[in-house]
Amino acid sequence: RIKNFSTSHDPQLVSMYYQFGRYLLISSSQPGGQPANLQGIWNESTNPAWDSKYTININTEMNYWPAEKCNLTELHEPLIQMVKELSETGQQTAREMYGAKGWVTHHNTDIWRISGVVDGAFWGMWPMGGAWLSQHLWEKYLYSGDLNYLESVYPVLKS
Repeated sequence: RIKNFSTSHDPQLVSMYYQFGRYLLISSSQPGGQPANLQGIWNESTNPAWDSKYTININTEMNYWPAEKCNLTELHEPLIQMVKELSETGQQTAREMYGAKGWVTHHNTDIWRISGVVDGAFWGMWPMGGAWLSQHLWEKYLYSGDLNYLESVYPVLKS
């Protein structure tokens, strides 16, 4: 079916992939839980690839791109909570590593919300994880227009 898609008319395949994407987020991200990570809840290894962390130089963000667009706003909550927590640990990292105000996090974090450099200089020195993740806070506001929500995340966005 996938092989023939480029030469045939199969709108149901597109619909099926859309619903599959929704299913992946629904099954791996719930309010009050942890955000979806690289392998999600399907990891079977005690030593998974990339430690099954949150790779925040696009992978984690990609998991949540459909959240608002697919009317799954409540599933954004674990990621937004993680960003708030990273803004706290990232303040120390910004101060100690860069002598800067605000907060920073690099390309990878985990359940303890590490924000410093990990996994070597080539990937690890990428300090834009917080900026990329913060786009999700703003997008949630753009979809909801909820000023109370914006007020609650504004300190994270500002710093």
